[in-house]
Amino acid sequence: MHLPKSLRGAHAALFVLLALPGAPSGAVDDGAAASAAGAAAAPAPGAGLPADIELVYRTTASARLAGLPLTMHARTTTRWHRDGARYDASMHTDTIEFSQQSRGALQPDGGLAPARYSEKRPFHDSEAVEIDWREAQVRYAGAAPVAAPPAGAQDRLSLQFQFASQYRRHPEGFAAGRRIHVQLIGPHAVDDWTFTCVGEEPVETANGPVVTVHLAARRPVRDTEETMDIWMDKQSYHLPVRIRMVDRNQAVIDSVLQKLTLGPG
Repeated sequence: MHLPKSLRGAHAALFVLLALPGAPSGAVDDGAAASAAGAAAAPAPGAGLPADIELVYRTTASARLAGLPLTMHARTTTRWHRDGARYDASMHTDTIEFSQQSRGALQPDGGLAPARYSEKRPFHDSEAVEIDWREAQVRYAGAAPVAAPPAGAQDRLSLQFQFASQYRRHPEGFAAGRRIHVQLIGPHAVDDWTFTCVGEEPVETANGPVVTVHLAARRPVRDTEETMDIWMDKQSYHLPVRIRMVDRNQAVIDSVLQKLTLGPG
C-alpha cells in the first residue's frame, strides 16, 4: 500500500500498538495460581492448547490527523503451532503489512518461555530480540546483552497464549478483582503492566455473542496513559475474542474475532 509521505506517520501510528500483545509474568496476586500449580502433578508441556490454531480478526484502527479523524480497517491473522515442547506463533495484519513472530519452549506447567521475538512495523526494518534463559540474558540487535527479566516474562505476541494456558489450568487466578503483573519483552526494552480481571462480559463476533473474561491494563506514560484490554473466551481454550489497545497518542486499535480454526489437540 503506497501512502503520501505526509500520511505515513499517522498510518504507522495506528498500527504500532499491535506490537503490544504479549508478556505476562504470570504472577497472580495472593499466589493462588502458583500454589495450585505446586500442589498438582505437572501436565505435559503444551497440553493445554491444540497443536495448531488460527485466529482471524477484523481490525479497526482510528486516530486523528491534523485534527481530523482517520479510520482504517484490516484483517489480522494469528497462528500458533506446537511441536512437542516447542512452539511457534505469528501474527500478520494486512493493509499495512505489520508482522510479529515468537518462538520458544513450553514449560512443564504449561507456561511459555520465548526464545526469540521479532516484529516488522510499517516503514521500518524488522527488529528482533533473543532471550537466553539459561544465561539470564536478553540480546537486542546491535547491543550488548542485558539481564533478562524473571522467568515467566513473555514477549509481545506470546502474551495471549500464556494467558490462555494459565486460565485453562488455574481459572481461579482470573476471578473478578484479581490482578496479574506482567513483564513485556519488546524489541528495545522490557515494560511492566498490571492487568485487572474485570469479570464476565459478552462480546459480539461474526458468529454471535461469546461469553468472555475481560482483562484490563492501564499504564501511565508521562501526562497520558496506554491501555490494553483483552477479552478471553470463557469456554474452550480461552483464546482472545477481542483485543483493544490505546497508545500514548490516543490512537485506538480494536480487533474482534471473525474466525477460529483449531487443529488436533
